[in-house]
Amino acid sequence: MSRLKGQAVVVTGGGGGIGRAIARAFAGEGASVIVGDLGDSAEAAAAAIRAEGGRAVAARADVTRAEDMRALAALAEREHGRLDVLVTCAGLGLSGLLATQDEADWLSVIEVNLNGTYRAIRAALPTMMAQGSGRIVTIASVLGKMGGFGYVSAYVASKHGVIGITRALAAELGSQGYPGITVNAICPGYTRAGMGIAVQSTKAGPRSGEEIFERYYKRQVPQRRMMEPEEIAQVAVFLALPESAGITGQALNVDGGFVMS
Repeated sequence: MSRLKGQAVVVTGGGGGIGRAIARAFAGEGASVIVGDLGDSAEAAAAAIRAEGGRAVAARADVTRAEDMRALAALAEREHGRLDVLVTCAGLGLSGLLATQDEADWLSVIEVNLNGTYRAIRAALPTMMAQGSGRIVTIASVLGKMGGFGYVSAYVASKHGVIGITRALAAELGSQGYPGITVNAICPGYTRAGMGIAVQSTKAGPRSGEEIFERYYKRQVPQRRMMEPEEIAQVAVFLALPESAGITGQALNVDGGFVMS
């Protein structure tokens, strides 16, 4: 399919998990994708897309660095003359009780998930505003609408903030005369190969997502299953299509019915 042929798409955190699935889905719709991530993961994801016949380039991009975010937007303009879609998927989770968590861990999560989303959007807005069009899709979490089972206060706070940015910006752009730029959040539930809704600390040692889901969450999910990254990706694509032009300021759950709001 080529419903997004000719469009330029930037995906932060596009090197793995949900971000990689999103980059692949956009490329599958004919878009030219710029995959931003740390280390070699961005190039690996871009190479896989190219091997499937898609168009993708990689860029080393750290969402904690404003200059990296500006470089992503500049790359889109330089290569394609435009920036049609920004998906902010870079994320970090470190668990810990609010009463005892190291301040450094708390700040790290906020810096990546919340401030990183801000930096990516801030870098993309000048191009989109000059065009008078664009789609911004933030990746939040169902934990952005509730508390959290487990020790994930920093993650919960950051994702509440991501939804807040999404809604505030949608209202701002409309009031400033930019109705052609939509801003929406996707709120995944527990997702296979994604960060999921139970974020495990690197200090606590690895535990499989499947084990956590089966033990704590499955009975609370009407569909009794984890989400697949590709399901999140298809919602991101939908939010970039003409059919979704009337949707802005929304936070859409993709969680098998775990949170119904």
